[in-house]
Amino acid sequence: MDKCSVTPKIVVTLSSTNNDWKETIERLSENMSYIDMMEYRADLCGELAVEDYIADLKMLKEQFTLPLIFTYRSKGQGGKGEKEPHAYYELVKEIVAANIIDIIDIELLLYEDLMDELIEAARMHHVQVLISHHEFDHTPSSKDLIALYNRMQGLGADFSKVAVMPADVRDVLKLLLAVYETKQNCDNHIVGIAMGEQGKLSRIAGGSFGSSLTYGHIGEEAAPGQLHVKQLKSLLEIY
Repeated sequence: MDKCSVTPKIVVTLSSTNNDWKETIERLSENMSYIDMMEYRADLCGELAVEDYIADLKMLKEQFTLPLIFTYRSKGQGGKGEKEPHAYYELVKEIVAANIIDIIDIELLLYEDLMDELIEAARMHHVQVLISHHEFDHTPSSKDLIALYNRMQGLGADFSKVAVMPADVRDVLKLLLAVYETKQNCDNHIVGIAMGEQGKLSRIAGGSFGSSLTYGHIGEEAAPGQLHVKQLKSLLEIY
């Protein structure tokens, strides 16, 4: 086996509207054997008070023992979050300090001084850092993709995640090769996802190139091209 090849963990993306978690919890319980980690998408739950986000996180942690990622995805990065950088910073800092989550997703485009402070806060509370960047209209060049990963590594990411929108299968391969090249030179987690129909291959075969996480759903896809976790699990076993 190639030294870069890994078995990716399946992350299920979770959210709820109107604070109605009943159906989501039922689906989670039914699909637990296909899931390795949970991602709480705060931006898809509406603009709540931080106390409400924390209450949701506590509920999930009490019912399920899986590692928990907190993500507030901004509109500029494909989510529904409307917070400006400083409000985003304050939210993330409070979530980290609540000592509930295992991993915090921090967007790469955040001001670097705020990024450094958030990473320091995460370290103080023993929370791992996932730095993410999404390109929804194209796939950067191989050189630029590797530069993105290297920048994340330089900032101190435990997980470095880049998601792109491919125009064709060559773009998917470009991303996967960037994951492979980056993984050759580091021991941290590298994550590469090509979105949309063209990119589904990356969600299944990414582990062969060193991508350590793949995201799935239990209801509706939270990103273009997401697969249901049951289907994802069965396809991953092929690789």
